[in-house]
Amino acid sequence: MVLSKRWSLVWTMVPKLEYKDTRKEGDKSVWCLLDKSLQLHKATVIESLHIQVERQFCDDADVGKCVSYAVDHKVRELALILPSQPKILQLPSNVYTSKTLVKLTLSCRTLVVDVPSLPCLPSLLTLVLLNVVYKDQNSHVRLLSNCPALRHLEVQRNKSDNVTRFIVKVPSLKSFTYMQIDERAARSFVLDSPGLRCLTLGDPYGDLDSIQNMPHLEWATVCHFLPYPNDNKFLRSFSSVRILWLTLTEAVAIRFQDLPISWNKPSSVPVCLLSHLEIFVWTEFGGKRQEREFVAYILANSKCLKTVRTSPSYYLKKKEKEKKMEEFKSMYRVSASSQLLLCTKQDMWI
Repeated sequence: MVLSKRWSLVWTMVPKLEYKDTRKEGDKSVWCLLDKSLQLHKATVIESLHIQVERQFCDDADVGKCVSYAVDHKVRELALILPSQPKILQLPSNVYTSKTLVKLTLSCRTLVVDVPSLPCLPSLLTLVLLNVVYKDQNSHVRLLSNCPALRHLEVQRNKSDNVTRFIVKVPSLKSFTYMQIDERAARSFVLDSPGLRCLTLGDPYGDLDSIQNMPHLEWATVCHFLPYPNDNKFLRSFSSVRILWLTLTEAVAIRFQDLPISWNKPSSVPVCLLSHLEIFVWTEFGGKRQEREFVAYILANSKCLKTVRTSPSYYLKKKEKEKKMEEFKSMYRVSASSQLLLCTKQDMWI
């Protein structure tokens, strides 16, 4: 790339920097360009630095130096989206004490989150941690507890993640996305964020019994297969929601066809069913006893229900699908005005 003298001067003052190298092969690396461009950069403030690389680094790549430069220049948004590397990567310590960072995105399987004893990110509103590794069991706790303004958190975990008990206690948090598909039973998840309004939880095999204190939750999507959580406590955690999407049986149909679905009737009806729930969707209805009991309980106690959508299990034959849909249709609905829609899986969300 060649720039005229006029534009070369303008380029050194741009506040938003984005470097992307999507090539899978090649000798030249974006890091050489990045290092030279930062040396020539003259802006006193860097509004954002976004680095995305899809192949392993060369030996002279200095990620820490680039990140440290951006933090020293009061960067507000920082994103590192990197592939796994042959050596461990660490962020410079000034990242964890930045007073200007508003959004931080980290994605790399060999990036170690090594939080110092006294971190402080007073302006951080959005934190995205995708497939990173933590130095110890409390690194993420120290990080989250020192983000007093944090409103949006996204966490995606993989098998390299060494934390066995992931704790999220952030009073200021408004939206939270948590995804982890590791089948190791030793992992557990603790959520205690009273200000939370939106929750997306994809933890098919984890321990979800420690979800609590969400009085303002309005919207939740939950994907959980086995083992099932303590049902009474689990449902009560979502008693304030207006929209609740539950995926509880699909994995049973796909991977555990001989195992029964476990569900126990709560001792009292959750408030969300009595006074909030308006739309109920159940995909892949197979008609097993526990499925029927669960659906019957929802329909019999949801007084504000307006719409019910369901589709038969993909694994049933045509006549069996028709039979199961008739069973669903015959269930008592306390909300007599509610509309029942029997759909195929393809038009469930139309």
